[in-house]
Amino acid sequence: MITETERGQFGVTWKNEHKLLPYIRPEMSTYQKAEYEKAGYRVNPMINFNVEEYRDSILPLWATTIDKIFGLYDQTLKFIRVSQYDVIPPYYISTTEYCDKYKGDPDTLMNSLLMLEDWQPGQLLEVDGVPHTNWKQGQWFKFKCDKTISYANVGKKKMYMVEVLGKESYTGQLEHLFPLNVPNVYDKPEASHPFVQTSIIPYINPHTDSQRMNLVFMHNGYIKELDDITHDDKGRRKINKFGIIVWLFEPMCCYYEGEEFTQGFYSEFKYPEDKTRMRSKELDAIQKYAIRNDILPSMVKVATGEYGIAEAFPHYSYLQLECDDLYVHTQRPIVGLDALVNDNYMKHDFTKHFISLNWRFTKHRQLLANFLAGENGYLSWYFNDSFNVVKDNLYFDIEEWTDSSPEIFKQLHDNNLICQQNAPYIVDKPSDRSIDSQTAIWPSVAEYKDGQTPSLFNTKETMLANFYRDIFVDIVTETRFAQACANYSEKVLQPMQYMKPFILLAPPHTLKYIKESGYQTFSDFWDESYDSTEDHGERLRKILELIKSLLDKPIEELRNVYQQMLPVLEHNRKLHKELTQTPNYKYTEFHN
Repeated sequence: MITETERGQFGVTWKNEHKLLPYIRPEMSTYQKAEYEKAGYRVNPMINFNVEEYRDSILPLWATTIDKIFGLYDQTLKFIRVSQYDVIPPYYISTTEYCDKYKGDPDTLMNSLLMLEDWQPGQLLEVDGVPHTNWKQGQWFKFKCDKTISYANVGKKKMYMVEVLGKESYTGQLEHLFPLNVPNVYDKPEASHPFVQTSIIPYINPHTDSQRMNLVFMHNGYIKELDDITHDDKGRRKINKFGIIVWLFEPMCCYYEGEEFTQGFYSEFKYPEDKTRMRSKELDAIQKYAIRNDILPSMVKVATGEYGIAEAFPHYSYLQLECDDLYVHTQRPIVGLDALVNDNYMKHDFTKHFISLNWRFTKHRQLLANFLAGENGYLSWYFNDSFNVVKDNLYFDIEEWTDSSPEIFKQLHDNNLICQQNAPYIVDKPSDRSIDSQTAIWPSVAEYKDGQTPSLFNTKETMLANFYRDIFVDIVTETRFAQACANYSEKVLQPMQYMKPFILLAPPHTLKYIKESGYQTFSDFWDESYDSTEDHGERLRKILELIKSLLDKPIEELRNVYQQMLPVLEHNRKLHKELTQTPNYKYTEFHN
């Protein structure tokens, strides 16, 4: 449950339309006047203790996206115009009418404010006794309804905002286990979250028998909630008759039996991996749950994004392991991008060799960022670690490159010094300082909650398209690298939408996995044999060699190559749209 005021920035989808709404200033009741006087506020004909409002069950077309940004459901929207000398003293928002209509619990309701214009002098806003000024158009505040709010305007220009009231549909981020039609398991609010309703359920339903039960785990690590699930005889019989699927939304936290994680909350492995020792925290919890509840092995399926999971994890013979990537299949197209990625975009004379967007610290991203620092491209990297940190706990001996690839090693070593001196490298997401990986594994940016990634906010309003238009290739760093199972995410789907080729830093056979999904890659234009190289150090060396060969090419030559790639790029963009369209489900019944 959120206890503090959240703040964020929403991409602006309106201009001046909010000024044209039919605002009405309601009459103050005698009771309201008496309450203000009782609280010590004297009624003054020069001051309005109420504001102009617009409420309607039908939203203006331009405002239809506003109610999607706060992670709430059963929302009500009120547009507010605060004119000169309008003063609203601190008050608690009334939830009585809302709770009568939506059967809500006042203790779980959330209030949100979206600022429709930039702050102007004389405009005041206070939440829970904390004043706020200098806001930008699109900035929002989210807080529990037990906090007071107050606003006033003594400036020349009118103040516009939207107040949103709704039920909190999840605790923090979607990062828990929640059931769909599972016996003896209480419903959880996650199931009512808009993303679950519009993306997860429509994908799961056609991919499972209507009688089969489903558990969805949105986070990673050991699934503690499974330890608390005990089915009665009736529930057990039902599961053993129809089966149950546990869907893992995130990549698994793999490790070797008897060893600690090597990369914080998961391990990466030296080649060759010992599959007899390979374990997963998620699979540990699922197998324990299944055995404890006497569920038949043939009735417990685990669906993950790990390509080749059954072969890589022979220890879990009790479970039916299958690659069925819920995460990938619920990634929707970037909103509004079609209007920007047009013929002029594809004919643009780009000036940069690459873009490489990196948020969270990982070893392969550090190596890549160090290699690219100071080169002709757009790089995001927020860390200033030394070359010793590069080598520490690495899954291969990088010193061997001094003999096998001396030019690559030298560029890595020399550019690491450049990286230390000049970080943070920023593309679209600002940060006021560089950090070392021992302090934090992702930058602190006020716009995001702790741990959230920029991809969650990537719309046409981010203007990331301007950077993509000016580059030849996206050098994509997937979440994991030195793993036994291939895995890909929205990171590689992004250049497809921006009509750009990509080089992929990911586990072996990830390009193979992508091609089996129907997409095309770029083996006609450069050597993609790195994808089949299972030795992780050697695969990375091949990738850096490939990148260097492209960096050495003149931009004019790459422009010609790009034009030749257009059929492949168009195919990928078209296929992505087809694969990520939400099915039209008129009825979505999944509760017991």
